[in-house]
Amino acid sequence: MPRERGARREGGKYDRRMSFDDVKDERMLMMVDKLCIWMGGILGETLNRENLITSIRNGGQICKLAEVIQDSVDDCCQGKTNGDAPDLPSHPPQGFNLECSARSMEARENVMKFLTWARELRVPESSIFSPDDLLKLKGKMNVVNTLLAVARRAKDCGMAADIDAPPKIANAFKGLEEKFGKKFDHTAAAFGGEKKEIKKVDTKLAGGAAWKVVQQ
Repeated sequence: MPRERGARREGGKYDRRMSFDDVKDERMLMMVDKLCIWMGGILGETLNRENLITSIRNGGQICKLAEVIQDSVDDCCQGKTNGDAPDLPSHPPQGFNLECSARSMEARENVMKFLTWARELRVPESSIFSPDDLLKLKGKMNVVNTLLAVARRAKDCGMAADIDAPPKIANAFKGLEEKFGKKFDHTAAAFGGEKKEIKKVDTKLAGGAAWKVVQQ
């Protein structure tokens, strides 16, 4: 595990970009909690909203996560011929560094290796975070979205992953493209969520003046 702990930057100052204090939607925070429990159980670490981003920021721990998931991927493909075997990664990220600084080139290489593996796992491109979302803390919710999508794919390969959410929570992922600059449709669809469209009904008063009714 990297030496950095908690939502702190160098010098010990609090950095809210590494925590989820600025996320006000409790449904989203519930999914962050589920992700922390799932990942923590796999990695043998205590993860929470305060230390999740710090713990994975150098990319080493998510590559380690991929190593464990790869075992389920291999079991999924075992005994199947080339024609029947699903198109999944044949190996996890190789040669990653668990102890490098989050600002190092090794950290960027770690993250790129993980993202390459996630694409091979068939996580949709729209759910893949960009390296700077994690390395430069530009989009922690994009990172969460990718990890949730990875968890869903791991579950499809037979791995236990208690990251399902009721529709009301799944719906929280809808519409986040405008707020976070990334598409969350795949995650919401995986959880069974549906985006409710606002219906606009135009009508007229008896006197002919136009008015509009907006309803759910």
